Amino acid sequence: MKNLFKKQNTEMDFSSLSTILTSGAAAGMVIANHLGKNPQTGGIIGVGLSLLVTGLMTALEDETTSSNSKS
Repeated sequence: MKNLFKKQNTEMDFSSLSTILTSGAAAGMVIANHLGKNPQTGGIIGVGLSLLVTGLMTALEDETTSSNSKS
């Protein structure tokens, strides 16, 4: 069973945030434009999805490193 009270790394690394935001927005706008939808809405959705995926990947990396340090 997982320890629910373990200390996690809560530091945020904002060094690549602008790259993540611009690439997510550009990809969303291109996809929306190709589908004939509003590019601004596609850009907002692209930014949100890219931040969601980045957050999930960071959380998985943090969980993997903390479980490896116990071994």
